[in-house]
Amino acid sequence: MDKLALLYEYQQADAELEAYEKKLKNTPARKQLIKLQNFLKKQQSVLREMENKALVEQNALSEIETQYDRMIVLLNKKHKDIGEYEKMELDEIDPGVVHGLVHEYETTYENIMKQKRRAIAVMTKAEETAARLKEILPRVSKAQKDFAALKKQHEEELRAGAAELDKLKKTAEAAAAKVDASLIERYIRIKQNRAMPVSQLKDGRCMGCNMELPSRDLAKLKKSGEIVECENCGRILFLI
Repeated sequence: MDKLALLYEYQQADAELEAYEKKLKNTPARKQLIKLQNFLKKQQSVLREMENKALVEQNALSEIETQYDRMIVLLNKKHKDIGEYEKMELDEIDPGVVHGLVHEYETTYENIMKQKRRAIAVMTKAEETAARLKEILPRVSKAQKDFAALKKQHEEELRAGAAELDKLKKTAEAAAAKVDASLIERYIRIKQNRAMPVSQLKDGRCMGCNMELPSRDLAKLKKSGEIVECENCGRILFLI
């Protein structure tokens, strides 16, 4: 058997091996496994984002609570200061001072109301975050259980196909061992762009791209068995 026939024989074994590997990689279980894996990755990203959001909301509430407590103390003080003036005689009261105290009291009160409104807004967001978590977590939990079951199923599929896969690998390796190393390298180079690097030549045409081979190349192939590549697709031509 000449070197091109051996190379073509190797290609057939290589193609059978790839087809079987593809079959194992494209079972319904593995497709669903990949789908669930992508879903879980996305949900993990969402959960991390929500955890960060919840932390920000918690910190914001703590800050609001601190400011609120401080303002309540200040408001009570202002209230006490105003109460002291209520005990004084009218001629002892400085209207400007009282006006200032009342203004400070009202400003402090308004700030307290602002903090209350801010707290309500933050708490609303926190409740929304909690509700969303409550909705997402059961879905994630179910997906994790389904993923574990499908992973086990796919591992069983791989085990079931291991013997056949090993047989095809050994057949391809044995066929490759009969081919010159330089020709295998050429085959691998062409395979980067063409799924089937070797193409039959029939009626003067490349069966890979249907391009007619120039007469000089056809004569060269027939006469000497030289390695000839299709000028159009670059495949190694094998005359049948």
